[in-house]
Amino acid sequence: MATPHAIALDSGALIALSRGHDRVRRWLRNAIRDGAMVQVPAPVLAETLRGGPQDVAVYRILNSISDEDELGVPLSARAARDAGERLGRTGYGPEKAIDAMIVACARANGADAILTQDPKDMRALAADLLVIEL
Repeated sequence: MATPHAIALDSGALIALSRGHDRVRRWLRNAIRDGAMVQVPAPVLAETLRGGPQDVAVYRILNSISDEDELGVPLSARAARDAGERLGRTGYGPEKAIDAMIVACARANGADAILTQDPKDMRALAADLLVIEL
């Protein structure tokens, strides 16, 4: 498989990285070596950060993949509308809104792939992206 240009991490991927899962780290290290950029959509931050000491490992990952002061790729109003439309096309309800926002945010910011632990839902929501299962 060719390396995607830009890969968005979903919450499961970010958590796996923060917990030191070797398989995910190796895969992502190889993708970065091959030129892929890594994105963390803003909704992933809402799903993973809780404002306590448990966030240290997540911030370590965020700081290692971002060279900007602002961590996380923003969710625009246009991407939020796209997320709602993705929910409508798939028939998913509001329980999948965060997943739809992750996909729409990633797509709006140029990602062509999503790294996920939830490939079934992501494939349905991200038919226009490569979905890579952890």
